[in-house]
Amino acid sequence: MMKKTKKGKIIVSAVLMIFVISAAAMVFNNKNERVNENANEGTPKRTSEHKHVTTNISFDHIHGLGYTNDGNRLIVPAHDGLRIFEDERWKKSENAQHDYMGFSITDEGFFSSGHPAPDSDLKNPLGIVKSDELGAEIQTLTLYGEVDFHGMAAGYYSNAIYVMNPQPNSIMDRPGLFFSTDEAANWTNSSAKNVDGQAASLAVHPKNEKSAAIGTDKGAFLSIDNGNQFEQVLSDAPVSALSYTFDEKLLVGSMRGTAELSILDLESLEVKEVEIPSINEEEFITYIAANPKNKDVIAYSTSENNIYVSNDSGESWDPIAVKGKGVENK
Repeated sequence: MMKKTKKGKIIVSAVLMIFVISAAAMVFNNKNERVNENANEGTPKRTSEHKHVTTNISFDHIHGLGYTNDGNRLIVPAHDGLRIFEDERWKKSENAQHDYMGFSITDEGFFSSGHPAPDSDLKNPLGIVKSDELGAEIQTLTLYGEVDFHGMAAGYYSNAIYVMNPQPNSIMDRPGLFFSTDEAANWTNSSAKNVDGQAASLAVHPKNEKSAAIGTDKGAFLSIDNGNQFEQVLSDAPVSALSYTFDEKLLVGSMRGTAELSILDLESLEVKEVEIPSINEEEFITYIAANPKNKDVIAYSTSENNIYVSNDSGESWDPIAVKGKGVENK
C-alpha cells in the first residue's frame, strides 16, 4: 500500500468535514471530493470518444446514486428533488422536490431521510421514509419529524436498513450503528467491533441482510453478522464511498494522494484497481452505483459534483455531469 502524503491527509480532513457537517459521523476506535466547466473541452483522460453537450439540468449537491430495477435509469438525489439519467438524457423528476439524504435505492423504490420541500406538508425532518423509485408516493416509516439520517444504507433486495445514529432519539437510546430487517419497525444496536477511525461511508449487501460495510479514514471494514464484528479489508487509505455489486464484489472509493476506485472480491478478498479519469487532486469519490441488470455498468460521483459512467467495467468512462451541470453524450 502506498503511504499517505500530507496532501492525502488534507483530503481526509475534507472528506470527514463534509460528513461531519452533514451527518454527525460516528467515531470508532476499538480492536475487539478540476474538470473544465465547459463539458465540450478539457474532458479528463480515459473517457470515450463521445461528444459531451451541456444541459439545463443542474445540482448543487449530490446526495446519492442508484440504478432502478430495470437497469435503465440512474437516479440522483439533490437538495431539490431527484434527477434522472435515462437513454443518455437528463430530466428532473416532476414529483415533490424534497431534500433527500441517506438515499438508498432498492428494487422497488428507495428509502431515505432528509428534509421536505419548502411547499410540502410533511414534517421536518423526514425521519425514515419509503418511496417508489421516482418519489411520487412517500410513506413515512419511523422517527418522522425527529431525525435526519445522513449515514444510512439499505439492501437492494433485502430492504435491510442500517443507520449511523448521531445521537439518542425516541427509538435508539444511544449513538452508533443500528439495523432493521422489517422496514424500520424494529431496531437493533450493532456492536461494530474492530472498526477503527471516523466513519464516512456505509453500504449494505443487496441480498444478504447480515452483510454490511463501513468506510472510515482508516480504511474499509466488512461485517457478515449484522455489523457486530467487522474485518478490515482495505487499509492505509481513507475510504469515502462504498457500494456492493450484484455479483459478490464491493466497489470502494478511496484516496491515496488522488481518488482511486477499487473492486474487492468478497470471496477471495483480492483487490483490483480500476483506472478512472484524471480529476482534481483535491477531489474525491462521494457515491458509487452498480447496475442490477448489467455488471459492466458502474457510475460514481465526486466532491466536485461530477458524475462518470462506464459501460465496460471501467475500461472507458463518460462524464454525465461536470461541475454540477448535466451533460449528454452525442
